[in-house]
Amino acid sequence: MIKQSLSVLMNRFSSSLLVAFVLSTSTIFASVVPYDGDLRPEVKSIVNRLIQAYETNSLKACELALELGFSVQNSTEEVQIWSSLVYANLLLENDSIRKAETLLLETENSDWGSVSPWIRAYHHLGMSTVKSYYGEYSDALLLVDKGLATESIPELLKILLIQGKADNLRYQGKYDQSLVSWYEAIRLAEEKGDSSAIVDGIVGRGTIRYLQGELVLAEQDIHQYHRFYRSAGNLKKIAYGWSLQGVIEYQKGEYESSIAHSLKGYEIRQQIDDKKGQGESLNNLALGHMGLKNWSQALRYLEESIELKTMASDKTQTTAILNNIGHCHLQMGDANTAIKYFNLALSKGQENGQMADVVRSYGNLVKVYRSIDDHERALTFQSELLSLKDSLSEVARREAVTELEVKYETDRKEKEIMLLQQEKTIITNRWLTLALGLFLAIIIGILFIDNQKRKHRHEKKLLVAEDELQKAELKIMSDLLEYNRKKLSLYTENLLKKNELVGTLEDRLKESVEASVSVPEEGKKLIQDFSSVRILTEEDWDEFKGLFDSVHKGLLKRLLETYSDLTLADQRLFLLMKLGLSTQQIANILGVSPDSVKKGRYRLKKKIAADSDSPLQEFVNSF
Repeated sequence: MIKQSLSVLMNRFSSSLLVAFVLSTSTIFASVVPYDGDLRPEVKSIVNRLIQAYETNSLKACELALELGFSVQNSTEEVQIWSSLVYANLLLENDSIRKAETLLLETENSDWGSVSPWIRAYHHLGMSTVKSYYGEYSDALLLVDKGLATESIPELLKILLIQGKADNLRYQGKYDQSLVSWYEAIRLAEEKGDSSAIVDGIVGRGTIRYLQGELVLAEQDIHQYHRFYRSAGNLKKIAYGWSLQGVIEYQKGEYESSIAHSLKGYEIRQQIDDKKGQGESLNNLALGHMGLKNWSQALRYLEESIELKTMASDKTQTTAILNNIGHCHLQMGDANTAIKYFNLALSKGQENGQMADVVRSYGNLVKVYRSIDDHERALTFQSELLSLKDSLSEVARREAVTELEVKYETDRKEKEIMLLQQEKTIITNRWLTLALGLFLAIIIGILFIDNQKRKHRHEKKLLVAEDELQKAELKIMSDLLEYNRKKLSLYTENLLKKNELVGTLEDRLKESVEASVSVPEEGKKLIQDFSSVRILTEEDWDEFKGLFDSVHKGLLKRLLETYSDLTLADQRLFLLMKLGLSTQQIANILGVSPDSVKKGRYRLKKKIAADSDSPLQEFVNSF
């Protein structure tokens, strides 16, 4: 398998494409980033040495891969930096974290202005991986984002950066955001036709599904990953597949099966001396025994897991393991030791930004303090837990992609990814799918645009109709107001004419009566009747008020609300003045003398405008 894989690589070298290697104990395959340039003939001899060294010492093979990088013609500073980064990332693949960090820090002092920008992005990838192992997730995510922001980076490097971002978000408990990044990595891997990158993305997605409780879908993803790497003979990946299957079985409550799968992964990791992986497998074994309530056995596994993780400088699962240790002590009746580990898990989780584990630690502390009847501390931690959950919910609401978008992307990609194979038909099917998707997108786009145009035209017609209706309503209201004005003016004019006519007849009658020597009682009564006709009656007043209010809406009501002590005579005088009638006209309508009207004006001014220096008529006009 090794010789076959390297033969493929040598064919790639002949086309002037140098690749970095990802190493396992049973195979080597192309990955990471390309480098364009002419190669010296001695490359083939280095590859042969690489085969021999790899069979006995995988890290020696890493060093030969570094030498391979320096074999590029002219060996410029850019090539040397690139080769060092290749070596550092290979060391990380082989869990030599401290050694990789040292090399990356040395490379940090390079003259980055003299090299291609994507090589700097490659450096960010290596440093972000180191930061993630140390639990410094915020710094790691910042480095990944810097790498992704670099222009014109190779597709393979972009996929690895996105995968690193997805893992980082998972460690922080931001599962929805992690899932979005995994889908992006899968999409790019499909476009590149990289089967290993595709299945790596699938297992990343499966891990998130497991954490979100979607066990059936998670198991499908993990099985697809496991089948692929078993056929490739990659022991490290196979062990990881068994490990994932173990936690799935644990979550399903099948503890014996969980232990069996986790044990398979542990034995393979022992065989290849993968200490970090052994620590993960031991934690999974502990979970199975916790499910069976074998607390002492689980505790032994967890303590050994912490030791191995520490030896490998891997802090990615520290908080989860500490919480599990605390849980075992609690179940064994040692509440004080449980509290110690829960507090330690809380501290580590807060330090590393692993908020899902922080929430779990708070919950464990509430549980343990309740068990020892320390309700005051239980209440304190419960309050902090609720506050943290509220804060996380708000952050998730702002940052996470909506559930509808995630479900849409999940449904759209599900069938496509499940059908991927290692044969050339994968590429053909992918292009057909993309072509179909593009065709559908164009059709949908055309229909959407057409629908928007029709909707716009319809809305425009509605707006025009509404505008015409408003104009018609305004015209009707304007005409009605003008009609009421004329009606009020005519009514007032008729009152004046009636009173003027009555006044003339009354004067003539008085003259006739005064000319007579003796005035009969009927004559006196007739004069009184004529005088009463000139007075504005209640019926006249009601009709007048109705006409006035149709022109001056609410004025009389507002007047009475403002000045509640106005008499009926005051009200009549105010309204007649509002119409602009003269003193004589008002006197004729009210059937009183002009002097009486003037006195009425004086009394009215005292009531409504006592402090005003302006004439009463101006006040009435402006009211």
